[in-house]
Amino acid sequence: MAPPTTPTPPAAAAPSAPDWRLPTLALAVAAWAFALGRRSPVPSEDGVSYLWMAERFAAGDFAAATGPVFPVGYPLLLAPWCALGFAAETAAHLVGALALAATLWPLRTLARALGGGAAGTSAVLLFAALPLLPRLAAECYSEPPFLLLMAHGAVAALRQRWPLVGVCAAAAFWIRPEGSLLAAAYALAAPRAAWRALPPVAVGVLALAALRWAAGHGFDPLPIHAFHEQRDDLPEQGRVLANLLATPGPWLEAFALAGVLCLPQLRWRDPLRRPLLLQVALQVGVVATFVVRRRFFLSCAIPVCALAGAQLAKLPTAWRRGLLTAALALAAWSGWTGGIDADRAIERELGLWLRPQVAMDRRLVSDLPRVVWFAGQRPLPPRHHTAAQMQALVEASAPAFVVVRTRSARSAFAGYEAWLRQRFDAVVLPPDLAAAATSRGIAVFARR
Repeated sequence: MAPPTTPTPPAAAAPSAPDWRLPTLALAVAAWAFALGRRSPVPSEDGVSYLWMAERFAAGDFAAATGPVFPVGYPLLLAPWCALGFAAETAAHLVGALALAATLWPLRTLARALGGGAAGTSAVLLFAALPLLPRLAAECYSEPPFLLLMAHGAVAALRQRWPLVGVCAAAAFWIRPEGSLLAAAYALAAPRAAWRALPPVAVGVLALAALRWAAGHGFDPLPIHAFHEQRDDLPEQGRVLANLLATPGPWLEAFALAGVLCLPQLRWRDPLRRPLLLQVALQVGVVATFVVRRRFFLSCAIPVCALAGAQLAKLPTAWRRGLLTAALALAAWSGWTGGIDADRAIERELGLWLRPQVAMDRRLVSDLPRVVWFAGQRPLPPRHHTAAQMQALVEASAPAFVVVRTRSARSAFAGYEAWLRQRFDAVVLPPDLAAAATSRGIAVFARR
């Protein structure tokens, strides 16, 4: 009888090659956003307030940093980079670019749960093709890290980790008030289980209020709401029906192809899609109660792109590739040709020229926040001032210099020019600055 033979073990399967497609796309998204940032002539007017706050946090001046009306979460993310020696603008470009790239992973997970692997691939490519989002990162807006937290919160909800959903929503709230709507959407969609996401949000709101109170600014987590309530330069504010009717155009400007593809996927009866529908509805509702701007709709970019990816995955491969190629081409063209006008660079140059002249506690007042920040001082929240409001600002501050817009769609300069010239002399700028300032409609005055 032949001796028993030892069975031969099956050959080990060859290890699969790593899939570098998503990391490659993430690297491309980060590089594109950072390149647009270096190309942008100046940050946004909101952005310079964030940058000033980040610089104050980095310097340890928490009282000053928590004083402006803007939420503190985004400046807190920038502050460590500033403390390491990075310029605030560079820090914002890095954080924005890295946040956009990192968002691709949780977004793919969310979209795959809705429609499989093709949906995940489609969703991240649609996210990369959003025409406005990389420009917001370039202009130092807070949307990129906000969306990263919203994406992770949505993935935590897929796994029914409700306290983590609340933590993500609370952290997002510190960056943008709409962050709390993440937890609210899931609590409304599945109240018996998802209510556990709400307590961390409440803790986050109270913690932000306590931080501002400890810094001497009152127990108010969102002073920006009171600021907006007092604004008289936004006549469309609060006109809900008119704002809803005005939504389609800015919606398409914000989302392009994704904004159309997501619509068939907004289904109430599907338990996976119901909270995403609620997120979109709540975010759009918040915009309608304020003012319609295309940027504001990007707060719901995560559910929009995930749902759009699931819809796109249903199309034939040739159609899917063609639409994605067109969307990416449009995003590249829009990103390169859009954004802040190049001649806004005079606001940087003028602020830097004024910087040594307003040192030693000499004040500068301006309705141009970027000029003020580049001059090294705290910018006012961006808004359009009436002639009376500008006069009150100048009288209250007793500044050494006043920099004004002499012409714009809402310029009030003609209403207080004579009053200003009685107290200040027009400054003769160096020839290169003078030509650019005149072209842009900016004038500088010095106290007599």
